[in-house]
Amino acid sequence: MPQQDLKQQLQQLHETLQQNPQLDDGSLELLHSIARDIDAMENSDAADIGERVQEQAIRFEQEHPTLSGILRQIVDTLGRIGV
Repeated sequence: MPQQDLKQQLQQLHETLQQNPQLDDGSLELLHSIARDIDAMENSDAADIGERVQEQAIRFEQEHPTLSGILRQIVDTLGRIGV
């Protein structure tokens, strides 16, 4: 079940990124990179990905609360699958 939740949250992240043109190029690339990494995640990379997602959730809290919320859901799901 958490794997399915993660895939849905990643889809939501992709959709939100497409609808958020006000993000700077560096932020967009970083979020796309995180999404790609989660898609291709292996157990050895999992802890690093979880930390990166959490950092971005905090970074976007004020200016992009929707993205921050999605990222926090992803962090929660990663935690439920043992990451």
